[in-house]
Amino acid sequence: MQLSIIRPTLPSLSEITQLVGPSWDSGTVTVGPTVRALEEEVCQRTGAQYSVALSSCTSGLMMIPGALGLPPGKEVVVPSFTFAATAQALLWNGLIPVFCDSLPGTCTIDPEDIERNLSPDTAAICGVSIFGLPPDNDALIELGRRKGLPVYFDSAQGLGATYQGRPLGGFGACEIFSMSPTKVVTAVEGGLLTTNDRTLAERIRSMRDYGKDPVKGEEMHHLGLSARMSELHAAVGLLSLRRISELVKARKELISIYRDRLGRLPGCWVQTFPADRTTSGNYFVLFITDSAKQSRDEVYESLKAAGIQTKRYFYPPVHEQPLFQRFPMRVSVNLQHTTKISREGLALPLYSHTTLEEMNHVCSLVEQLLG
Repeated sequence: MQLSIIRPTLPSLSEITQLVGPSWDSGTVTVGPTVRALEEEVCQRTGAQYSVALSSCTSGLMMIPGALGLPPGKEVVVPSFTFAATAQALLWNGLIPVFCDSLPGTCTIDPEDIERNLSPDTAAICGVSIFGLPPDNDALIELGRRKGLPVYFDSAQGLGATYQGRPLGGFGACEIFSMSPTKVVTAVEGGLLTTNDRTLAERIRSMRDYGKDPVKGEEMHHLGLSARMSELHAAVGLLSLRRISELVKARKELISIYRDRLGRLPGCWVQTFPADRTTSGNYFVLFITDSAKQSRDEVYESLKAAGIQTKRYFYPPVHEQPLFQRFPMRVSVNLQHTTKISREGLALPLYSHTTLEEMNHVCSLVEQLLG
């Protein structure tokens, strides 16, 4: 049995064709009625007042610092245990990432380590959803309030998650979601920015179209780029969004199987889910410690040989990535948990339409290796 780590759960081509047909026939193939329908439905499902559909989550991350008015040369606090795009976006804006540690159970950024690493040059704080689990949003937002710093969230993997009973989307200055093929809700490629700040939403809406003035299209008012979402991608995203409850539910059930069967293996542990938040179920990661029967990398190679694709995730942590050695950065003196979890985590195959036969096959192989 050959298994990839992800397979997007997609609507049928006939559903996509039916939805995008009117836009296609009219020639309005980008930022048209389907994009607007997606933005409206995102607001309904997240509770955010405004939503802006983008070509990718990364393009949104690149535009947020400019929309917030963060001056080049200043610092933004981020976790090192995240996907590189979180911090790459800062480099594009001439900002300096300050890499902080993550908590050992949730794997999300440590609010206390953030506070220890604030400086007069700190311009903002960025929290990140890890494998679909939000960080301690209240602690981050309160810290930002006390220090007079904007807090925004890279919720790339978090669409469908909740915090304090509320869907992600309305927290902080803004949130940015990914709709890439690896996400629970996919548009094939795409991103969604949500916010309760009308001015910020209008800036991002302008910046996704080169920074044009919304009335006088010839005038450029902001430093932007081409980050529009097409009607075709919006159709896939809208159909996927309408199944979000079903998709998240399916993933949580599959994650429960993984956790029950693999989480108790000697020398292994799994992510902690606090009572005040829920995960979108974007990934399942098994952490394999030095006391396990085999190392994380040995399990990775054995599963690869058996036709099972896995991912060492997030590895290496961002502050160790070769790219960042060529740019200014600041690293917390204490990244012990980041270092540990990045060397132990192994993401296993997971998608909303994974079959029980496929789950049993993966679990049986891992149990043979580590049991």
